[in-house]
Amino acid sequence: MATNSQGSLASPVRSLKRHLLSDTNSVRQFFAGSKTANAQPAQNEDPLNQLERLLVSGSVSSSEVDREVPLSSGAASSIILKAIDTIVEDMPKANRAQYEFADSIITQGCSYPAVNGSTPTDPKWNCWLHILDLMDQRSRLRLLSGVCKFFALVTYQDLRPATCNENGEQSTEAAHNRISIHNCLLKYLKDHPASILVLGPMCKKIFLSHWDHTSTTVPTGSIACGALEILELLYNNCPDYKGFFDSHVAAQSLEIVDLAQSWKQAANSSNTRHLLSFDFLFPAHSRAMCFRMMSHLTMREAVSFAEQAAALRRRMMPHMLDDEPEGRLKHLEQQYLLLYVSRIDVLRDAYNQLWQRRQRELFRPLRVRLGEVDELEVGHDLGGVQMEFFNLVCQEAMKEESGMFTTDVRSGLSYFRPGSLQPLYMFELLGLLMALAIYNGVTLPISFPKVFYKFLTDGAPKRPSDDGEGGASASLQYLRDAWAAESRSLESLLKEDIPDLEYSFPLEANGLRLAVHFEESDPPTPILSSVTDEKGRSVETMPMLFWPGWKVLRPPQEPGIVTAENKSRYVSEYAWWLTWTSVESQWKAFMNGFHRVIDQRSLSIFKPADLKAFVEGSSHLDIAELRKSTQYDGYEAKSKYIQNFWRLVSSWPEEKQKKLLKFVTAAERIPIGGASQLTFVIKKTVVEDLEHLPTSSTCFGTLYLPRYASSEALNEKLSRAIEYGLEGFGTG
Repeated sequence: MATNSQGSLASPVRSLKRHLLSDTNSVRQFFAGSKTANAQPAQNEDPLNQLERLLVSGSVSSSEVDREVPLSSGAASSIILKAIDTIVEDMPKANRAQYEFADSIITQGCSYPAVNGSTPTDPKWNCWLHILDLMDQRSRLRLLSGVCKFFALVTYQDLRPATCNENGEQSTEAAHNRISIHNCLLKYLKDHPASILVLGPMCKKIFLSHWDHTSTTVPTGSIACGALEILELLYNNCPDYKGFFDSHVAAQSLEIVDLAQSWKQAANSSNTRHLLSFDFLFPAHSRAMCFRMMSHLTMREAVSFAEQAAALRRRMMPHMLDDEPEGRLKHLEQQYLLLYVSRIDVLRDAYNQLWQRRQRELFRPLRVRLGEVDELEVGHDLGGVQMEFFNLVCQEAMKEESGMFTTDVRSGLSYFRPGSLQPLYMFELLGLLMALAIYNGVTLPISFPKVFYKFLTDGAPKRPSDDGEGGASASLQYLRDAWAAESRSLESLLKEDIPDLEYSFPLEANGLRLAVHFEESDPPTPILSSVTDEKGRSVETMPMLFWPGWKVLRPPQEPGIVTAENKSRYVSEYAWWLTWTSVESQWKAFMNGFHRVIDQRSLSIFKPADLKAFVEGSSHLDIAELRKSTQYDGYEAKSKYIQNFWRLVSSWPEEKQKKLLKFVTAAERIPIGGASQLTFVIKKTVVEDLEHLPTSSTCFGTLYLPRYASSEALNEKLSRAIEYGLEGFGTG
């Protein structure tokens, strides 16, 4: 039974007959006159009245929003927890699987399963329908709606002018009230974990009944927003129950273009919140589609501007192009961002053409002419040459000789090299090129740790505060993938004290071993604790560190000691040092280039792990999926020769299969949507001599395949073509 947008559940008898399964106790009781929809009003009356008084005292009505009424977080928490206790206390003591099935019905936006739905028939499973009945009680829904309204009120009050200081910052008291209430709820759920099985699905039901199914935002003070905020709190703090918070009804109801346009146009507002800001409402592939749509809309605007500029010049100043120095207007009127790049020095060629480009030009679709100096291939619409271009960029930047990145041998993850001697403009160029690749939908053959993508989505981190072991543990979670040894050592430090440990952070670069600590200042100032050479011998003369971005000129000073009282902060600052401070100048240069094309708000629709998957794709190739999406020109998919082709390719090791994919498409990684997102065409070609090898056109993702006499000949010729052709990726 679908829920309506006015907040009440649609309950005509004819609708119930369509959606409920017959021959169950619950159904028979309902049609016999059962009053389950209004059951237990007396039991809920007391907490409901208390909750309504709490909402009135909190100035819920729009006419009273400017009235400042202090809320007691302790009293408010007590009322909220009592209301939640009333909501969940008489729910069946069923196992988790039955609640999961009931939740799956609500997640689809229904109150009960459709007639043709798949439902358990075992009598032991009949409890799920009773669970749905209880979750559909009006008194229970009304009580939870009040709880959701209060949570929305807490957020709304935090953003009211009355609860902000003269700088517009949230007051300490308002923030403390919110944190206190959230912590009380989390503690309650920790002590009563079964309540999550009820609260999650019912909050989804509340949201779906108060959302109009067309808006991409919800009012901050609304019941719908409050329900989402409770779900968000549970989603972020109850990882074992995340399936109870997901609801993809919004992703199915809203058009991708509407989501993208509203996200681009929406400014940060205290009055509304965008649905994309809730992680659990949209799966990763929907967020990827939204981002691509935003990029497409920006490209369309840039192309339209170029067309208008060209039309205006032709109409008013037809000869200006000839007089303009070095054809400046020509760049203004081009519909593409066109780069001419040789394979010999790809980074320098890219830098020479990109550093002087206006930002508006960078928003146009990218096209690349790539090859040797005198023979440049043209990148066509399907983007094969752009893939090869970015592959070469990544290879050049990641080389050990470039000195820009360091790669962990065990994990294979790369990160900025501390003390790199490369000029900072090279990191700015790399940030710009990476943004262009993401903007144009090219998957990159790189492997960065999750913290890299966290900084892209969240921005520069602040210096850690003294927030105890909880903050230290949170910092360590971003070290485990790329700094495993350091993470284990710091975890050991949290468990036991190490005597006489200096409060300093190490750095080994350019033949020197440094120990650095920070003085309490804003921004924090690095101070040298000690300097030794590679063999550990003390360097008596203070070196002048003129590494790019480094200005540590002070003589060495003695650091403090790590104690039981400050070791949590030391662990957090150590993680901050490894991931940010030791490479801060490189990070800032990279972000300067990156944000010329993609702003932080556009990326904020991703979680770090999802952004990593979107940028890097997957190294796993599903050859069956590639076969299903392959197109043919001159061959038939069911022909014996093509079936032999796929039987042969399927027998190859995965690494060889990926070489075939790279030979045809130039793609080294599989995009987030799978191999079906790539263009792969097998075209029949007629050759005079069957000694000819297959060729490819990466521009069009096409394999030109002659018809060989036997499977053995096909295997030999195709294998040789792949090995010989990888450096040039076919014919371009």
